[in-house]
Amino acid sequence: MGSEWQMIWKFAFAKERNVSARTPAIWRDQIIGAFVYDRKGFFESTIIALSMDDGRELWRRTIDHVANEPVIETDGTIYIASFAGAIHAYAPDGSPVWTSAFGKSNINVPVLSGDRLFVAEIGGSGSKTWCLAKSNGDVVWSYENGGHSYRLVAHDDKLFHATAGSGPRFGESAIHLHCLKQSSGEKVWSIEVNQYHFTAIVAGGLLLWAARGALNAYDPTDGELKAHLPIPERTAITSGPIAAGDKIIVADDSGIIRAAALERKGLLFKKPILCERWSSSLPDTFVGEPVIFGDHVYVLGEKGKVHRFGMDGRAIGPVLSVEVGKGGGLSSADGKIAISSGRTISVYRP
Repeated sequence: MGSEWQMIWKFAFAKERNVSARTPAIWRDQIIGAFVYDRKGFFESTIIALSMDDGRELWRRTIDHVANEPVIETDGTIYIASFAGAIHAYAPDGSPVWTSAFGKSNINVPVLSGDRLFVAEIGGSGSKTWCLAKSNGDVVWSYENGGHSYRLVAHDDKLFHATAGSGPRFGESAIHLHCLKQSSGEKVWSIEVNQYHFTAIVAGGLLLWAARGALNAYDPTDGELKAHLPIPERTAITSGPIAAGDKIIVADDSGIIRAAALERKGLLFKKPILCERWSSSLPDTFVGEPVIFGDHVYVLGEKGKVHRFGMDGRAIGPVLSVEVGKGGGLSSADGKIAISSGRTISVYRP
């Protein structure tokens, strides 16, 4: 561990077998963690709220299935998707608000926007995108997207996501990018692409989409490809993108982290161009998403090391070492970094 970092506290989830952590979420003085583990030949999950100050357990709840990472609304309401096809909503004190079971497929991490919650099905039986009312979990609309969906992005009045469905031949997938109206689920546009697409963000007026073999920039109004930053073949951007000032940070499954910049060139028509600013290779695989903390980028590796990079690409680290375990990720708030890994959550400050 880097000498400039101080561990404030560490929590260990005890007893259960084959424990895997989700990325923790932070709200005010609480940190919400989710742990998935073996139970009676299947799976169970425990949601735990801890004091951000000293790690005291504030409350816990159990879900009879695999739970995904928590998402917290500004009022402190916690939403957690279960692979049983349900969303669980909890008040800040842990009391249940509602549980909505609306499908039979695994579902991904919810996305919140206005008074609604959006979620999509994942896995081989996935085929729908759902919109629920945040107040009570009632279904507002559903959309037949055709397959396994990656994380949703809500921006302005639109909802974006990529879906992998059955292709023309066995073992092939048809990849579609969707844009829906948040209010009604009506399709604005849908295009077929020739490579897997994963998570996306909206930055610089464009939809920046992490993909296999590239970072792509699309016009969010019609899905037209505007810019393309290739990465080596047979690699995929599995962590990010996130915005860091004028840079876009992505990390791929070969252990390379990159910073890209979106530029516009031309005298009359400013054509957008994605340029690589720097890249760095690590002997590790990334876990969760990169986190911006101060003037640096932090990433967690599967070997339990937290690596730090300057905005100029200078590698500093590893700066922290945590217990090696399954799953996990980084979160930051109020000058602190929270790290989940396996059966532990630890909080540090510089």
